[in-house]
Amino acid sequence: MSLASHTALSSSQKALLKRGKIVTISDLILTPVQDISRRCRVSPLEINAIVDTVCRAHPIRASTLDDLLSPPNLFGICTSGDACLDAVVGGGFRTGMIWEVVGESAAGKTQLALRMSLLVQLSNEFGGLAGSACYLLTSGKLPTSRIMQISQHHPLLASSGQCSLDHIHTMSVPSIDFLVHALSSLLPDFIKLKLEQNRSDSTILPVRLVVIDALGELFHSSGKTSTQTLVQRAQNVTEISAHLHSVASKFGIVVIVLNEVVDAFDREPDNEETPTTGLSYAEQSKWFARAHSLPGENRKEASLGLVWANQVNARIMMSRTGRRRYTNFGQSATQKRQKTSNGHHTGNTPTEDPERLELVRRLSIVFSSVSDPGSLDYVVDSAGITVLQEEEQGSSRKTTANEPTALPSVALPPTMSSSQIAPLDAGVVESETAVRIDLPPEPNGAPDDEDEWEAFWEKDEITEEMYLAASSNPDK
Repeated sequence: MSLASHTALSSSQKALLKRGKIVTISDLILTPVQDISRRCRVSPLEINAIVDTVCRAHPIRASTLDDLLSPPNLFGICTSGDACLDAVVGGGFRTGMIWEVVGESAAGKTQLALRMSLLVQLSNEFGGLAGSACYLLTSGKLPTSRIMQISQHHPLLASSGQCSLDHIHTMSVPSIDFLVHALSSLLPDFIKLKLEQNRSDSTILPVRLVVIDALGELFHSSGKTSTQTLVQRAQNVTEISAHLHSVASKFGIVVIVLNEVVDAFDREPDNEETPTTGLSYAEQSKWFARAHSLPGENRKEASLGLVWANQVNARIMMSRTGRRRYTNFGQSATQKRQKTSNGHHTGNTPTEDPERLELVRRLSIVFSSVSDPGSLDYVVDSAGITVLQEEEQGSSRKTTANEPTALPSVALPPTMSSSQIAPLDAGVVESETAVRIDLPPEPNGAPDDEDEWEAFWEKDEITEEMYLAASSNPDK
């Protein structure tokens, strides 16, 4: 509310505040009294009198639990489509929270977000929220063909028949300013519009899920990083998170923000003893920006730093591990083009593959306000992502009598990472067979290493005199 139209203040008080650029009630309440008195060039006692007048005219009413829980249908939990994943995240994705899904490229972040945009449309009896999704894209276009594939192959989505592309609304936000404008104005107005339309037409679903794919891309900069750029980034992140929290709590919405990772470097502590007032950022970031469930998983950490980490309610990290497992889920994620009787291609269709080699990825709960830290393995398939059961995580493929056993693993030097040996996720399955040379078995009673060397020197045709001549004339 503008102070210019405030009836409790006199014209002289309004002019005084205008001189100090105090325009709204928020400016007056949130700005320290000493700062206002310095900007308006008056005593703090006079500013306190103005603040008291405004507060008496507009008393602040604290929210009660009844206010937060009404209407009750705005709050709930949306299933992730997998019972194991639901258990790890605390029963499902809860409304009124900011869920950050962070990971490197091809880790499966978008696959999870696309499936959630379908699952949110399910009715309450199927674990959904009976709502629509608003998908904000910072770059690219929405992969509609992939969404249709997930809806056809996920058991819950295929059996319900309640999900479609009609209830997924997209918006392009190519810049930070556009995203702030969308979150502060366009998105709230759109949510209110859908709520009003739902009251008169039940087929129009209200917005219950907001996805940002991906926030970190908006902060890519080719310029040099400086204190000024870091301060500006912190201000932008704080403003974006404030709008997201407002939308999530006011309308009872699940907010999922996809984010990127950066390389993590552990610096050696200085030998010199320097006085410190607490833990450094490098020490703190190990616990809220990285996952530690597998060796090498802590080589990546979430981007956007400590400011953004303090704004999210839960951080989920999805990682590529470089591991591969034989799994049997019925339908493979691989696609093959098939021909009809007239010779035309029918397009890409999933093929049945009873046993295949899958790229195993890792999902870890770094921190959450509704669940304990936990981790599980998963694969990306035609249904989005599928969590591996405990017996599948702990067991490897059995070999038959006619199959060669697996080659023993070789320990890598400390300076060499696994990514230098083989790509973590190349998008294709590597060859299952390795090139090996099978030597004929040695007969029983084969000589040991020392006997072989003695036999070699016995056959040596170089005499002792030749060795002595060579040692006495080294130049020849």
